Amino acid sequence: MSASFLAGDRGERSAAPVGALRRFVQKREPASSPQAVKHCELCSEVIPTDHRHLLDLSSRALICACQACSLLFSDEGAGGGKYRLVPRRHLSLIDFQMTDQQWDELMIPVNMAFIFRSSGSKHVMAFYPSPAGATESLLDLEGWEMLTSSNPVLLGLEPDVEALLINRVKNARDHYIVPIDACYQLVGLIRLSWKGLSGGTETWEAIGEFFENIRAKSRPVKGDQDA
Repeated sequence: MSASFLAGDRGERSAAPVGALRRFVQKREPASSPQAVKHCELCSEVIPTDHRHLLDLSSRALICACQACSLLFSDEGAGGGKYRLVPRRHLSLIDFQMTDQQWDELMIPVNMAFIFRSSGSKHVMAFYPSPAGATESLLDLEGWEMLTSSNPVLLGLEPDVEALLINRVKNARDHYIVPIDACYQLVGLIRLSWKGLSGGTETWEAIGEFFENIRAKSRPVKGDQDA
């Protein structure tokens, strides 16, 4: 089953089916619990938990792929405009330039957001994870151009499959370039575990663990340099 959290054009609010998002949330289960066997969605080969994904550009759905199938899409344009291989690089952007005013203009209530360039709609799209799924916020072209002018590293962001991930939770000011499937994982985590108005202690602990994992994977680069 493919997972998608963006089902339409700009301004449309949508969420993936719970069953699809659940694949991207790691449950705290006993070590003895049986693990579901995962299969490549192209050739049905058994694949490990840590596997590659393709992005279906028309539906923005993630497709699980084995190593052999992912290699078929490793060259630019290999997917014929339908699929793109999701990269694996994680960058921690040091000295990233974004003012509080620029953040406030996004009108995002949860101190988290991810921004990516859509090759299909020709827009830069900003979303934040919420209990209802991924919700779009406003980001005009001028606002994005100001960010890229101050942070040239964003010019190397791969359309559709990489995102600028922003974390301002508990006064953090962390900025990362991450694969788009990491954003799916964050959306799924919040969608499936949020409780009540505040989310609950367990949810916020899981969010903290998520960002610790992102930080551990990331290579530090300065925002004013090419990556």
